[in-house]
Amino acid sequence: MDWSDLPLDLLHLISKSLSDLSDFIRFRAVCKRWHCAAPIADPPRQLPWVVATRDGLPNTVRFYSLSTGKIYSVSFAEAKGKRLLGSSHDYMLAFDPKRRHLTLLNPFTRSEILLPPTDSDWHRPLYIGPDPVQSGDDVVVCWHSSGILTVGSCRPGDQEWKKIQIPEGSYGHTYYKGKYYVNERETLATKVIDIKTGATLSTIPPLICTKTGQPRRLDYLVMSSGELLGVSGRKWTCNTIGDHKFEVYQLDNENEVARWIKIDSIGDRVLFLDDTVGFCLRASEFEGLKGDCIYFIAYLYKADADVLYEYPLCRYNLKNSRAEAAVPGALVNMSSWFFPSIL
Repeated sequence: MDWSDLPLDLLHLISKSLSDLSDFIRFRAVCKRWHCAAPIADPPRQLPWVVATRDGLPNTVRFYSLSTGKIYSVSFAEAKGKRLLGSSHDYMLAFDPKRRHLTLLNPFTRSEILLPPTDSDWHRPLYIGPDPVQSGDDVVVCWHSSGILTVGSCRPGDQEWKKIQIPEGSYGHTYYKGKYYVNERETLATKVIDIKTGATLSTIPPLICTKTGQPRRLDYLVMSSGELLGVSGRKWTCNTIGDHKFEVYQLDNENEVARWIKIDSIGDRVLFLDDTVGFCLRASEFEGLKGDCIYFIAYLYKADADVLYEYPLCRYNLKNSRAEAAVPGALVNMSSWFFPSIL
């Protein structure tokens, strides 16, 4: 049988197993039959890429593919001079400091969606769905201004944000199905807030350190299959990769009073952390991904080097409580995650 005559269902299965988006694009370009067997609306699931997010980006944006270990440079004139911000799905949150425009950008389709203005220069995305235009899902963003942390939600086309305000300096936050979760700065208790009304729906008592009896800070809150995980461990104050330590806690809602319980393993799950937020994937759904781990970009201080910081991509293994380099070398100026999409 000629390769061009392979059954369509077999070709489709092969296309779904391609772990890198560039391979999927090449697969579709082989011939008309392969093109039809790999519809663009049904691409293989992609591991997140690491993206450069520093100020004043040039016309080319650099990405690191976790699945192939390659760095890709994507021509992206729309990103010039902007800051690319935070974890997202198909789109990245971008801020233009000159025009003070806040937009969603997809570097592969060149799609750009203008969001309502804010009064701040510092923004982070909390939730951007896979297709914010067609799905009707809210886009949820937080920003700092005048000592206040504002959380805003909108849908593409809205002229204003629906806003709630939180005292600045809160630690760890996430968004899930209309609810905003945040750790208070003073008490370290976790507030569950209605994103539309700003009403506090519940308060989760803080995690108490067993050695000192004092509240312990959870630096990240991450949703995983409807469960709330708390992660303790800052990752930008270390001199070596081995200095990084993380602990994971799970919220127990079974009793009358909710409480945080330390867990030694997250099993098949993998956490991905950036500067402020995180997300979770199942390792079994991706070839080559190790479960029971935390992937993060380390900020290593190098006082005796030409550059003050290095940015290696690291993996923390919860089984042996050790951090290691996930890839050799440092990914300069790469500090956030992005799910590549060609839709």
